[in-house]
Amino acid sequence: MNEVEAAKQAYDVIIHMDEPRYWYFMIGSILIGYTVVQAFQKLTGARKERALRNLGIFMILICLVPLLYGLLSPDVTLNIHRNIPLHFCGINGWLVALNCFWKNQKVFTFSAFLGTIGGLHALLTPQLTIGDAPMILTHYYANHTAIVVIPIVMARAYGFRFPKWGWIWTYGVAAVLSTSVGVFNWYLNTFHPADITANYMYMWEAPKVDNPFVRNLAWPWYILPLHAALLLHLVVINFFYRWAMPLDALAEKSWAVRRFT
Repeated sequence: MNEVEAAKQAYDVIIHMDEPRYWYFMIGSILIGYTVVQAFQKLTGARKERALRNLGIFMILICLVPLLYGLLSPDVTLNIHRNIPLHFCGINGWLVALNCFWKNQKVFTFSAFLGTIGGLHALLTPQLTIGDAPMILTHYYANHTAIVVIPIVMARAYGFRFPKWGWIWTYGVAAVLSTSVGVFNWYLNTFHPADITANYMYMWEAPKVDNPFVRNLAWPWYILPLHAALLLHLVVINFFYRWAMPLDALAEKSWAVRRFT
């Protein structure tokens, strides 16, 4: 194995279903997520607002874990090719954290669509791109659980819903953003080559996970099934949030006000 392949292997870690830790973290993520959603259903008024702010602070701290780990660990070298939070799940981690304070409709729409898609697939087929040290592994599961769960909290407890054509708007933003990140990958790998290639949003090479939407095709053809899968997921999640998501009484009243004003 050459140095480049060894470096890639040290960074890209896939957790398979036959590993006990896969199930420990999966079951833990489901239980914690369910507990958080149910806890918000029991809160009202100032207590609910305070809990949401605390959740936002917690998520900001979670988002800082990779940077702090890189700064504090003598065995880790921060690398612009891998350590910038430019994957969709990294971006949505920050967005759901900040939206606990902002409560912005567009931020909710983007993060609920793409956070749900990215978070669910990341939990089902884990691929860590900066190694699997305990802090990084904990961050991975906390972040991906949160980007699925916090939008559910915002929808059920605060009445947020998608606008009618929100899924199309989200697809357009995601397509432009991923293309821009693909150009950034090309810039880094062409003009600042390193042992580790930049592969943000998997726009340089396909993810290595065993996923039916990831096809063994050359660049850029493997991206086409991913876009088709994205559109399919957007339609399904749009239905779930617009029509199937239950609301508590106060959130339903809040949604009615937001919808007709």
